[in-house]
Amino acid sequence: MTKISAFALASIIGLAAFPAAAEKVGNVGAVNVSAHGTPPGAGKHPLSVGLGVEKRERIDTSADGSAQIVFNDTSTMTVGRNSSVVIDDFVYHGGGGSQGVSMAKGVMRFVGGGVSHGSGASVKTPTASIGVRGGAAMVRVGGECGTLVVHQYGKIDVTGGGNTQTLMRSGYGVCAPSGGPVSEPFRVPPETIAAMTAQMASRGGQHGGAKTIPNNEEANLSLGNDRPPSINPPPGLDALNPFWAGGALVQSQANAVNQPAPPVVEEHHEGGDPPYDGWGGYP
Repeated sequence: MTKISAFALASIIGLAAFPAAAEKVGNVGAVNVSAHGTPPGAGKHPLSVGLGVEKRERIDTSADGSAQIVFNDTSTMTVGRNSSVVIDDFVYHGGGGSQGVSMAKGVMRFVGGGVSHGSGASVKTPTASIGVRGGAAMVRVGGECGTLVVHQYGKIDVTGGGNTQTLMRSGYGVCAPSGGPVSEPFRVPPETIAAMTAQMASRGGQHGGAKTIPNNEEANLSLGNDRPPSINPPPGLDALNPFWAGGALVQSQANAVNQPAPPVVEEHHEGGDPPYDGWGGYP
């Protein structure tokens, strides 16, 4: 063996011994046990506040678990109890990029950041593909509805079964059932939204991993008194306090700054709101 080939072989062995550094795409902003992450090529480990998360990492929660992931573009993903989500893609260079997650089961809330305001972010479920443009949405997978998508802010496109519906009104949603088209938008019952929110909220004795729980005055100071827009439910601390607890106060500030003004909707329908046809009414 020549000296050159021996050196090359030693280099290859050295590279194999030290694999490429993991691609960190964000951090855990808040977490309630038990919630676990499984990075690509690595074992399952418990999540904790401040822990880095990687591209293609899977986030799983138990019946008592919930977690919030704060991405590098200031977007957030809150994973409710009994849920499973994979970070498929995340690229951000300050002026755009790409972002995609896949949801196998459970409940999730996504609030867009830098990527969402540019090329848009995507959420995939077994029955739907959801595009989030500068906004926020809650998603539930399971039940007769298949995938329930609830609009909270911005523009949300839901594709499934050969058609696409666009959501632009807070509190409205669609269902994407297995094997069928996406339903017409309807006003989601408050009890359904409350049930979804409860799946992401902390239970008694849970504090989202925060060592010190801020009171309302401290929370407002941390937000710099820049309150999020008044929508139902709002995207800031008022809606997220049960499971943010304080571990991601700075992220709520970022959301208040980065979210655009909500679209103006004139409420004059001759027949009132679209009829509720039973879709989404399963808590």
